[in-house]
Amino acid sequence: MLRKLIYRNSKLYFRDRTSVFFSMLAVLIVIALYILFLAKLQVDAVNQQTNGILNGDDLSYLINSWILAGLLSITTLTSTLGALGTMVNDRENRIVMDFKSSPLSAMTYPVSCVITSFTVGTIISVISFAVYGGYIYFGTGYFFSIGMILKCLGLICLSAMMSAALMGFMVSFFSTNSAYSSASLIIGTTIGFLNGLYVPMGSLPETIQSVLKFLPFGHIASLFRRVLMQESVDLCFKNAPMSVRDSYTRDFGVNLVWNGSEIRSYISIIFILGVLLISLILFFINFRRKKQEI
Repeated sequence: MLRKLIYRNSKLYFRDRTSVFFSMLAVLIVIALYILFLAKLQVDAVNQQTNGILNGDDLSYLINSWILAGLLSITTLTSTLGALGTMVNDRENRIVMDFKSSPLSAMTYPVSCVITSFTVGTIISVISFAVYGGYIYFGTGYFFSIGMILKCLGLICLSAMMSAALMGFMVSFFSTNSAYSSASLIIGTTIGFLNGLYVPMGSLPETIQSVLKFLPFGHIASLFRRVLMQESVDLCFKNAPMSVRDSYTRDFGVNLVWNGSEIRSYISIIFILGVLLISLILFFINFRRKKQEI
C-alpha cells in the first residue's frame, strides 16, 4: 500500500503544472540573475584578485561550478516542497479522512508523503545536475570527474532527504492550498539569500552571516561548492597566493568560517543530519496531532 501511495502522490505532483512551475521558479530566478549580473560580479571579483591572468574557459568553469552548486542546493529544497502540495490538497479537500478510515497504519500516509517528496527532489535535482553539467562541458571543455559526480549525487540524496523532512514539518501546519502557495512563493524567492547565492556570503554583515550559518541551507550549498568547485578553484588560483584563494572561498561561501575557524565538511554533514532527524520527528508528531483534530 505504501508503494501505491507514493506512486499516487508522484503522479498527482507531475500532473499539476503549477506545482512543477513553483518548484522550478527559484531556479529560473537564479538563471535570470546570473545572466543579468551574478556572472559579472564574480568575473570582476576574481579578475581583481588574480590581476586578470585567467583565461576565459578557466574563469567560466569556476563561475559556472559555483552557480551549479547553488542551483542544486535550491532545487533539492523547492522540488521537495512542491511535491508536498498533495498533502495540503488532501487535507483541504478532506481526502485525508478516507485514509483515516482505511485500515492503513497511522504512519503509512505521512511516510509516503516524505518518500514522495524525497524522490521528486532527487529526480529533478539529478536532471538539473546532468543538464547544467553538460552545459559546462560544452561551454568550457571541462567535465566533472567520476568521484566528483558520485559525491555530488550523495549530497543530492542527503539534501533532498533533509529538505523533505524539514519542508514536511512546515507544510504539516497548512490546511489550505492558498497558504501553502504563498509559503512556497516566499521560500522559493528567498532561498537564494539563505544559501549565499544571490548575495555572496562575504558581502553580508557579520551578524547576518552568523544567523545564516545557524540554518542548514548555507551548509548544504557549501558542501556542494566544495565538491563541484574543487578542481576549478585549484585551476584558477594555482599561481595566486594562498591568502587570495582563502579570501575567495570565504567570500563566496565555498568554506564557512565560525570564530575564525573553518567549519569542516563533517561538521556540516552532522548538522544537516541533526536537522533531518529533528524535523522528521516533529513532522510525524504534528501530523498525528492534526489528524486527531480532523
